[in-house]
Amino acid sequence: MNKEIDNHEGNGSYVWMKKSDVPTNRKLIKLVWVFKTKRDGTRKSRLCVQGCCQTAGVDFNQTFSAALRSTSLRFLASIASRFGLRLRRWDFVSAYLQGSLEDGEVVYCHAPPGYERCDEDGNPLVCRVVKPIYGMAQAGRRWQRSLFPWLKEFGFTQCDYDSCMFYMTRGNEKLYLGCYVDDLAIAYDSDAEGSLYSDFVRALQAWKVEDEGEMHDLLGVEFSNADGVVEMKQTAYITKLVNTYLPDGVPESFQSNKRPCNSDLAQLVADALSSDEERSASEIRNYQSLVGALLYCATNTRPDVAYSVGMLCRAMAKPTPELMAAAQRVLMYLYRTRDLGLRYECDKANLFGMTDSDWAVKHSTSGYVFKFCQAAISWASKKQPTVALSSCEAEIMAASEATKEAVYLSRLSQELGVSDDSPLSLHCDNRSATDVAYNPEHFGRMKHVERRHFYVRECVENHLINVPFVRTDDNIADFFTKALESKRFFRLRDSIMNIAPEHRACRASAGPPSKSPRAGLRGGVVTGQPAHAQLHT
Repeated sequence: MNKEIDNHEGNGSYVWMKKSDVPTNRKLIKLVWVFKTKRDGTRKSRLCVQGCCQTAGVDFNQTFSAALRSTSLRFLASIASRFGLRLRRWDFVSAYLQGSLEDGEVVYCHAPPGYERCDEDGNPLVCRVVKPIYGMAQAGRRWQRSLFPWLKEFGFTQCDYDSCMFYMTRGNEKLYLGCYVDDLAIAYDSDAEGSLYSDFVRALQAWKVEDEGEMHDLLGVEFSNADGVVEMKQTAYITKLVNTYLPDGVPESFQSNKRPCNSDLAQLVADALSSDEERSASEIRNYQSLVGALLYCATNTRPDVAYSVGMLCRAMAKPTPELMAAAQRVLMYLYRTRDLGLRYECDKANLFGMTDSDWAVKHSTSGYVFKFCQAAISWASKKQPTVALSSCEAEIMAASEATKEAVYLSRLSQELGVSDDSPLSLHCDNRSATDVAYNPEHFGRMKHVERRHFYVRECVENHLINVPFVRTDDNIADFFTKALESKRFFRLRDSIMNIAPEHRACRASAGPPSKSPRAGLRGGVVTGQPAHAQLHT
């Protein structure tokens, strides 16, 4: 606590003043202490403003502060593997205290608990906060408004499609930077004296920073970088979940060759949603807590549980014992395969994607995946918002959702200099849907479909993407639309995550090796298809 107070006094975060001098139209906000034991065992105290008591329009206006997207973090890892870059992490010490409030923007607070002061008459003094302090509603925004201009002044170019990504080149040297609040993830060529990275590190000393060394973890994601192979996994996070939600451990009978869900999961969810049985608050809370924790894995490094967790999320308000058991099964699967993750290797092939849907009587499921450097860089498994009346309609709705991600990824990759401006290939396994993507065909079956679902056609016309046909057996996006049988599940999982050969599913459960879904792809286009189905001309 003394160290934290010294930081504030040295930083000039607040000035002492008499309580009688506080404007009558302003209220005093409390300062509170927050304590934490860090992973290395050290104790940390943080003095925070009770931001929930601030008044919008008086104590603050704008509060938005961007955060590095998980897709961008995976992009950074794949870029490191593609160009053979090193990864390093830097941390800003008391980052928010290094920001600056706008002119006239002040907050009035009570004295820090335990560090009160009085004037000469014995009356308690209060604090006039003149620099950002943790807990203030606008503190994160003010920190970014201080750091980002400095990075651009140094010479970085800020990405238009993720404001927390920066890049810089000098000759043959490359420097990529991802910023998550007060953590910097940096990919660089060399740290030799006079290199671009060493010049940046020297300039970085203008801030209070700590070199965390080679990047081993960030946001609960573990990294390894060796011989041009970058791996991302969440072993420690999954182990922590098991200790929390399965205190008795994972049964020995549950082995790594079991899938994360059975084929009846969709029916279990439908039964739960149609049930009128009331559930206790504790049951709902426990289920939501577990599924929410699994969702962090499914959206960061484990696309193999994306479908299972997506289905479980549909019944957040109406859990059943069967669904709770299904959620625990997903966790047990993750634990048995906790050493698996995304594995990026140097590959000069362009970014490409695949899309699919599982046509259902009610709401179908859309799925898509984009691969770069041999592993998935973005994926999704989502319930479609409306009922599809045909498989073609379901597929075109899924393709439209995937197109939005395709345009974003294509433009981000072009900004980062890892792809050219050629159309991105978004493969689809439905002939009618690929026809509709190029031309207004099948009018009788598509005349009722909302206009927004034809965004894919507009992007094809503008040469942003092309939609080649791919056989269903080779469509890896099928992985995100339904519960697959074991052989196909493990084959697609190993392809999508680029699992190392020594960690692949045992052949007894996964079946004999079969043709990879990547086979037949050259430059992101399926070979052996009619010209009009491959490229838009």
